[in-house]
Amino acid sequence: MAVFIYKAKNKEGETVVGQIRGENQDDAVRLVSNMGLVPVSIINRSESVISKVGGATGKIGIKEQYVFSRQLANLLKSGVSLIRALDIIKEQTQNYYFKNVLSNIRLGIEHGKSFSDCLRDFPHIFSPLYIAMIHAGEESSNLQEMLINISIYQKRQAELLSKFKGAVAYPAFMAVFGIATIYFILTFVLPKMADLFSGLGEDLPVPTAILLNISAFLTHEWFYSLVVVIFLAFLLKKWIGSRSAHTILSSVILRLPFLGKILVEVELSRFCRTLILLLNGGVPIIRALDIAIPLLGNNTIRQDLQRCKEELTAGGSFGESLRRSKHIPVIVGHMIAVGEESGSLRDVLSQIAEDFEQQADEKIKILTTLLEPMMILLVGLVIGFIVFSILLPVFQVDVFRK
Repeated sequence: MAVFIYKAKNKEGETVVGQIRGENQDDAVRLVSNMGLVPVSIINRSESVISKVGGATGKIGIKEQYVFSRQLANLLKSGVSLIRALDIIKEQTQNYYFKNVLSNIRLGIEHGKSFSDCLRDFPHIFSPLYIAMIHAGEESSNLQEMLINISIYQKRQAELLSKFKGAVAYPAFMAVFGIATIYFILTFVLPKMADLFSGLGEDLPVPTAILLNISAFLTHEWFYSLVVVIFLAFLLKKWIGSRSAHTILSSVILRLPFLGKILVEVELSRFCRTLILLLNGGVPIIRALDIAIPLLGNNTIRQDLQRCKEELTAGGSFGESLRRSKHIPVIVGHMIAVGEESGSLRDVLSQIAEDFEQQADEKIKILTTLLEPMMILLVGLVIGFIVFSILLPVFQVDVFRK
């Protein structure tokens, strides 16, 4: 018999967590129900362990979410019931953690909960946007159409993420390769040449002396340098996780000459796409803004949009508020204001998203083209300085002999 970890509600509405043995999940559900409890989730303990140890991360990637949404939409469109569709998807997924999630969603639906309420039990997987769209689809009896819209949105986000990863992959590789090469020269090549320099009998040039000191430190004091690096990385990670760091970094990034514009265009295109998705799902504009704004990554842009939303709630114009923002292009405010007046806000948002996506793609291509030679040049300059510092004492000896 398998051991299942259950979470259930008692008669007082309190959450109870425990373990129970059963032949299968259905048997475990029956046993928990016989105890006078209402099951919320039933997880096979062995599968839970596998999800933590056997390669699953406890998170579902955006591509896997896209596949799930598309498959579920296709199955519902074919006339398959929601519970049966979840069973089919569960059978073919290879992620044990996601299998448990689907089992718990199915269990919640069987006990009378709505699909969107079941998704709320997994906020680390399903975003507020996803849950709001599912809820809107349930209310409008058009769940499969909502799932198709969500899958299209997720596909766009996955493609954007893939483009960004592709843009930084080669420069990142060059940076790692360059650092490894420099470290090899400093720790393996230079120490073998230290005796040669000491035998020259002349005062070493400043660049050579600095280089030899760095080499000696990395060779003999590498443990302390490793401790310092780890400590600084820990402090940096802790600081980056703070709210003040988010505010400072968000403001600094926006001021960067080239990257700032790319970030604004990416964030606003994502915001517009999210808003279109919610409005098409029948979500009111204020609620749509409440969901879309927190999804943005830049704290400064998020604060600007939050201020604009508050002015809209007070009876003002969202477009006019955007025009007064310091970090959002003025054209965005003008276009949204026109869309509000003409009743074509969704069309305007779609146009803004397309324009910014195209501009961001072009800038990312330019950035990628520039980064590659810049990284090669930077690594070449550092290695050139090392070679120059090594040869400089030899040149001085030749000069003195002449």
